[in-house]
Amino acid sequence: MLKALVPVDGSNNSLCAVRHVIKLVQDREPLEIHLLNVQPPFRGDVTSFVAKEDVQGYHIDEGHKCLKRACEILDEAGVHYTTHIYIGHAAQVIAEVAKDLGCDKVIMGTHGYGTVKQLLMGSISHAAIHQIDPSIPVTLVKEGYGSTAARRAPAAATATATAPVSR
Repeated sequence: MLKALVPVDGSNNSLCAVRHVIKLVQDREPLEIHLLNVQPPFRGDVTSFVAKEDVQGYHIDEGHKCLKRACEILDEAGVHYTTHIYIGHAAQVIAEVAKDLGCDKVIMGTHGYGTVKQLLMGSISHAAIHQIDPSIPVTLVKEGYGSTAARRAPAAATATATAPVSR
């Protein structure tokens, strides 16, 4: 069975990757799914004022909130998975966890920004691709995958393209 790491941040983009994984499993691709949420570390010396256990508890609670919808979608589909919550810089942690778990692939959502916007705004998926071991393939799932609107769009475009033109 292949191991697939699916980073999830609670966004619709990450849920598109989850829907793609479900489709792969339904198409009989044997996958051991690992959902990963990476919580950003606090800036400054927060632990000077707040107990380390409280900070860690906060990160775990936030991680569970981010994973909640992805878990619900997988549960509804009857797909088994394991969850992981880490604290750190997302791209770096994704790369490290993929290697540490011995993942055969990483499947992650992306906003689908163009190169210029990506350079200006930054992209975790873009940064992760450059840090993930080159022997681990990465699949990027564009925003909108698996949504009702995305499924209807091609049909509407086809209908428009095949409509007779009046002169």
